[in-house]
Amino acid sequence: VRIFYFIGSIHPRKNLENLIRAFETFTTTTNSNIKLIIVGARMWKSQVKGQKVENSNVLFLGRLEAEELRIVLGSALAMTFVPWFEGFGIPVLEAMYAGVPVLTSTETSLPEVGGDSVLYAHPGDVEEISDKMRQMAADSGLREELIQKGFQQKDKFSWDKSADKVWRCLENAIHGIHDSKD
Repeated sequence: VRIFYFIGSIHPRKNLENLIRAFETFTTTTNSNIKLIIVGARMWKSQVKGQKVENSNVLFLGRLEAEELRIVLGSALAMTFVPWFEGFGIPVLEAMYAGVPVLTSTETSLPEVGGDSVLYAHPGDVEEISDKMRQMAADSGLREELIQKGFQQKDKFSWDKSADKVWRCLENAIHGIHDSKD
């Protein structure tokens, strides 16, 4: 089974409504049997209007254990993650680590995280999201290129690099305070 997947909290800022609309357009225009798997827990009292989708190819799985998630990632054509707002974009990096190509949002931190290793779509443009899904589904060369670029891009982000940057900032701040006292 070939799939697109979303992973994250089920929350309005994650833009599942437009993702589902785009997927419905994708399946209608391609006559595809590709599934959209939505993995994640409901946050707050969020509702996804598109949840009552008549498209049987959209599946809400809730939270998954690590082994179940590996099966989803192993079947994935791409991760489809087009939120309105994202603090950092850990799901994008996780997909890169797993060797899964990514379609993500043009907004907030995601272009910095994705660099040139992902496809982008504006979260409000259902047609653009759908078009990028068609590209991902049809072009295995593109998917492979994005996977290879993702492996390189992910290396720009690590806990060690982040800790080093924080430490340098702290040292600079301490030296700046110390130097101003002299």
